[in-house]
Amino acid sequence: MIRPRRPHCYRRLAAAVKPRERLSVSAWADRHRVISSKQSGMPGRWRTAVNPVLREIMDTLSLNSPVHEVVIKKGNQAGVTEAMINALGYTMHHAPGPAMVLMPTLADRDTWKTQKLNPLLLETPAVRELLGGLRSRDAANRADMLDFPGGILFLAGGNSPNSYAQKSARLVMLDDLDRFPGVIGREGDPVRLAKGRCKAFPHKYKLLLASTPTVEGASLIAREYDDSDQRRYHVACPHCGHLQVLEWDNVRWDKAAAVPTSAWYECTGCNKAIDETSKPALLAGGRWIAARPGVARRGYHLNALTAPIGLGPSWLDLAREWVGMHRAADGKARRAEPALLQTFRNLHLGLTWEDRTTATKPHHLAQRADDATLGQIPPGVLALTVGIDTQDTWLEATLLGWYPWQDDGSPGWRPVDWVQFPGDTARPEVWNELEAWLNAPRVNAYGKPIALAAAGIDNRGHRAEQVRAFTLRHSLKIPVYRVQGSTTRQAAIIASTAREAEKDHKGRARRNAWGIWNVGTETVKDMIYAALATDGDHPPEERRIRFPAGLPNEYFYGLLAEVSNPLTGRYEQRPGADYARNEPLDTLVYAIAIGHHRDVRIATARRKVARDNGTTQIVSVPDPAYWRRRAVLLEGQQGATAEPPPDETPPPLDGAAPEDAADHFHRMIRRRRQGRAHV
Repeated sequence: MIRPRRPHCYRRLAAAVKPRERLSVSAWADRHRVISSKQSGMPGRWRTAVNPVLREIMDTLSLNSPVHEVVIKKGNQAGVTEAMINALGYTMHHAPGPAMVLMPTLADRDTWKTQKLNPLLLETPAVRELLGGLRSRDAANRADMLDFPGGILFLAGGNSPNSYAQKSARLVMLDDLDRFPGVIGREGDPVRLAKGRCKAFPHKYKLLLASTPTVEGASLIAREYDDSDQRRYHVACPHCGHLQVLEWDNVRWDKAAAVPTSAWYECTGCNKAIDETSKPALLAGGRWIAARPGVARRGYHLNALTAPIGLGPSWLDLAREWVGMHRAADGKARRAEPALLQTFRNLHLGLTWEDRTTATKPHHLAQRADDATLGQIPPGVLALTVGIDTQDTWLEATLLGWYPWQDDGSPGWRPVDWVQFPGDTARPEVWNELEAWLNAPRVNAYGKPIALAAAGIDNRGHRAEQVRAFTLRHSLKIPVYRVQGSTTRQAAIIASTAREAEKDHKGRARRNAWGIWNVGTETVKDMIYAALATDGDHPPEERRIRFPAGLPNEYFYGLLAEVSNPLTGRYEQRPGADYARNEPLDTLVYAIAIGHHRDVRIATARRKVARDNGTTQIVSVPDPAYWRRRAVLLEGQQGATAEPPPDETPPPLDGAAPEDAADHFHRMIRRRRQGRAHV
């Protein structure tokens, strides 16, 4: 006899039609989350009360929260990644729907998944049972996607346009945003691309952006935080009740000791000491306060001072690190290295790093323009070089003037002209225009003809073959060298030997063969940005880089399109559409570098210097006599000596007469035509 199953059916029906419990992310985490020892120094059940700073942040990601976008500018060890994991567990178990997590690269994604996500799948019972034992282990082994009942989780690297294509998600999270490229391929800004994945959920979407900030002007998280309501966590003083944000400037320690043995916080209201043992009570009674309460987007700033005891650096740890940066091994005070200061600001204080270079703005440079006319060679310019950048649909060139800047012969630079040649660079027409411009005769302010010393043209990109063919043209009247930025931080402004030089039948590089010259782009940019940062403090006649009138704003934006990151020793693209094009900077770099080429050597000479071991070393030194010779030749200045005294002009190393770049170039052309060398 078949027994009736009506009660069981009723129970199943009641469970199916029961309204979903109104549960926040923090409540779900307190009820279900189990932390693995792989993730934290405090494994076991999750307790939001341990780090109450995260409660409001997590709850903004709850299904019933009206907040759509959350920005977290944070220091290191703030617990934000664990809050993101809680939001994913909540989405999978309680509020299923499509979700997406983007990390800077695929390698970062794999590391994050192994250490952060997989423990959630395998060790939190609610999620493990949802997926099933074997299925949860299979999900842990899948790198790019995870299916769960009612939803799907996409895992991707944020540096590829393909990561954003053909995917829709209700929850999108970007971690470590400042390590994302400022522009994703040809698609645009990573934040806008990520937000585009939420279009299918206009009323329910959640977009979370989190990162430690890096360099001011290049930090994506700082830009997005500035566009939020800018919340900071306020705590009340246990002595006077004054509400305040915990700031590094108010941390005190026993400065008489070589190594601090105690540290405390000084209240900004009553100036009394707050011991760090009071931190749990401080954090429990604190609250987030918005600086811009009318803005819909939520923004949170966290620093290491609010890290729970045992889950981040203590105030004493921070004080010892700060003292160590400012004290030498012998105990004497010293200036901290910029890279160390940046690390402290970024990782502990959650603040961007800004120096004078990053503080320079395009309108500051535009205001330095003098009375010289764009395209005209003003008095004082005694040499000319050209830097050329290649794109698929145009060529861009900077005509750079050189002049004596300091008494030791160090040069200064003046962009004389900035020209764009539109056209398909796979076809010869645009190259013919460039050749005509390079070969055109030029006269200076005194009516004297002045020739281009040399030109450097970018060899990277899609037009390497066209660049090579152009440099080999017989009709060129000046030497044009193929150049490319070095992939490592090369100290030399330009390499002393060419790469990929043409070889003879025995595989040996031909003498005077044309090749590719590596440029120390970081070194040249250091020179450029140091000058731009300090020139404003000097009168126009003492500035190293001078600008003519008539340069458009886009030129100055392009010149400041990159900022230095001391942590990596490299230059990074500034975010924002105005800084998207860096060709003005690149062409200036190439024009300066080619002036230091071994066959050009504007205002530099080679000199043998004795070493301690008895050997000699050849070094490049400024040559002030170069400017005097050029001044007599081009400006007819009286009193200058065409043949400077022997002690001022270092003799050529090989005893031969000096030869300028143009003479060297034409000598090579003659040898090539005679079959004695290949160009």
